[in-house]
Amino acid sequence: MLAFHFVSRWLTQTIPGITLLRHYPKAWWQYDWRAGISVAAVAIPVGVAYAQLAGMSPVAGLYASILPLLAYALFGSSRQLIVGPDAATCAMIFSTLAPIAAGDATLYVSLSVSLALLTGLFCLIASRFRLGFLADFLSPPILAGFLNGVAISIVCCSVG
Repeated sequence: MLAFHFVSRWLTQTIPGITLLRHYPKAWWQYDWRAGISVAAVAIPVGVAYAQLAGMSPVAGLYASILPLLAYALFGSSRQLIVGPDAATCAMIFSTLAPIAAGDATLYVSLSVSLALLTGLFCLIASRFRLGFLADFLSPPILAGFLNGVAISIVCCSVG
């Protein structure tokens, strides 16, 4: 019985979404169902477009639109957050991996998957060591410059 309590406690600490689902008010389902359909109506086409921007097939955009939402529902701590692909990430992936893959689509997908897994691993390590405070050191001008640079890069890639 003690082992069950330990495992149950570990699971609820590791996967906070389990606790939320166990105590989820039934009256919220109708509203959350509508909200989920609304988010999907916007997120799925955007995910498909961003996948093509990153040089991937549209199917990868479907996975990138749906799987992160499911994973964050289980492992995330915020109830009001949308996760998925964005233009900045797609542009950086394409500009980094396209020269390395040299036109080989299979190698490009393999590199993209490896990059995603390594990024996830680094995020888990940063979470474990509570390194989120480092984001406070990024000033608004730095973030604005980054986003403007990404926008210029996207425009140049799409025109050229």
